Amino acid sequence: MPIELTHNQFREQFQITDEAQLQWDAADEQDVTYKFDSKISSGWLRKICLRPGLWLYVDRHQQVDHLKIKYPEKEIHNIHCIFTLSGNGEISLPFTSSASTITSSTIVDTGGHYSLSSNGYTAQSMNAYVETEPCSFLELEMQPQILQSFVANSEKSFPKNLQHVVKSTGEARYFRHSATQPMMTTVLQQIAHCPYQGTIKRMYLEGKVIELMALVLDHEITLQQGELTKESLRPEQMERVHYAKEILLKDMNNPPSLAALARQVGLNDRLLKSGFRQAFGTTVFGLLRSHRLEIAKQLLREQDTSVAEVAHLIGYSNSTTLGRAFKQKFGIHPKAYQKSCR
Repeated sequence: MPIELTHNQFREQFQITDEAQLQWDAADEQDVTYKFDSKISSGWLRKICLRPGLWLYVDRHQQVDHLKIKYPEKEIHNIHCIFTLSGNGEISLPFTSSASTITSSTIVDTGGHYSLSSNGYTAQSMNAYVETEPCSFLELEMQPQILQSFVANSEKSFPKNLQHVVKSTGEARYFRHSATQPMMTTVLQQIAHCPYQGTIKRMYLEGKVIELMALVLDHEITLQQGELTKESLRPEQMERVHYAKEILLKDMNNPPSLAALARQVGLNDRLLKSGFRQAFGTTVFGLLRSHRLEIAKQLLREQDTSVAEVAHLIGYSNSTTLGRAFKQKFGIHPKAYQKSCR
């Protein structure tokens, strides 16, 4: 039976296991790991306070059942950036993309995507985690003052193209959901595999968190300027883009080159790439890679097939290459995932 909790109830589950707190770094009292309530899910939440007003969270868990978390109408004081490393869920959003209108929509959240939300007022919302497979997230939380401390002009005013990220009290909260960019993925991996402890760890992680936020804001500026969607395709051109997707996924072992695919559907390379960005939020071969890994996940879950066989079936040269890509997308090695499904 699906579990429904308020946000406060969800947070309270971490407070009942104080005696079971774990330390990743015994030299750092600001680095604490909390266990989930086993009635709800297995796993842990790691919280690192890097400095006053700057937090890093790492969340890895597996739910007992479908979970819905209801968030109340409230004023949010900090900026949040959440990277979904693996797992699937839905976000019901009352957020806004303008200063005057609150809209509601549902976004399907999957591995390889992230969300950026400003401080500000938010109406009621809900997160629904519809699968009981392992999932993992990395979250940055930052007070607006931390972000504003990097402003270089004498007026200390935030750049015009980023002013929507920092809200005044009572203003509607801004939200955006997007595909994680390759440079972000690199930094996420560096954070996840931090080799240091103590003071050096804190310096390293703070630097990487700031770097990651810089990449997010750079992506935000790009999207605001319309660089990724500046060329809006006509309906008949979008039909050709969807046809290109069908061709691309028809034979995963021998996909056509970008130029060949564009010729097959009667578009040039530039229009095909732009169309994939608009229709699917990713690149042509980013979509192929994601589809391959989803098929691999299904085969590992439902069939008694070795990782090497799965790699061959979906067009990977070997199990090592598949393992690296699978872990990057889902946060778990394919062999370990297969064992968890048995």
